Amino acid sequence: VRFWIEKIKRMAGVAFVSGIATRGSSWVGAARVCNAGSSGVVCAKRGVRNSALVQMAISEGERIPFTGSFMVRDDSGQEEVSVEKVFKDKKVAVVAIPGAFTGTCYKQHAPAFVSNADAFKSQGVDEVVCISVNDPFVMYEFGKALGADGKVTMLADGDAAFAKKVGLTKETGAFGGLRSARYSMLVSNGVVVKLNVDTGGLEKSTAEVLLEQLGESMDPLEKYCLEAPEADECRVYED
Repeated sequence: VRFWIEKIKRMAGVAFVSGIATRGSSWVGAARVCNAGSSGVVCAKRGVRNSALVQMAISEGERIPFTGSFMVRDDSGQEEVSVEKVFKDKKVAVVAIPGAFTGTCYKQHAPAFVSNADAFKSQGVDEVVCISVNDPFVMYEFGKALGADGKVTMLADGDAAFAKKVGLTKETGAFGGLRSARYSMLVSNGVVVKLNVDTGGLEKSTAEVLLEQLGESMDPLEKYCLEAPEADECRVYED
């Protein structure tokens, strides 16, 4: 192990912090090999095939890759919506759940974002979205059951491509295979401003927590203008 660590340290562009490589670097540890690429940092145990690669989770301050798409269904049919269209030039509140119609997701987590949708939008959020590794038909019915129409957009991440891209996945085995982790996120023009991940139960990723963080993260002038849009400082003049 020491041989490998010393060898990697001598390679250009490698950064170690308390024995852990930072994002953008590469390293070989005792049990795993990690390499950085344009899509993020991936790791695998030695001797394990590439199919076992696991991407590190995205962090606050990092940009969501504007690649890939979601499926969205409504009464008129379904369409493919790009990740870029969802997040670019907008402030978006995200709730991600392991599965539609599952206990906590259906009874507590997602409903709170529906009931607080107006509160999010009153604080400058352009759109509230719910992401789950389900097909668009399931997400459509899930939205109807929650009364989410016009409040929360249901995004189907059917093949878990987005969940894997941001490194926020949960393996549920025979229950449902690879799913999204449970989290909430505030995204501004593609950049993650706040990220709250629950590894068990529901505590950090609630709508109430994200609402509180939204107020804390707002620029003072932005907050003032939401409350007094007609003030001179907030008016937009056209030539």
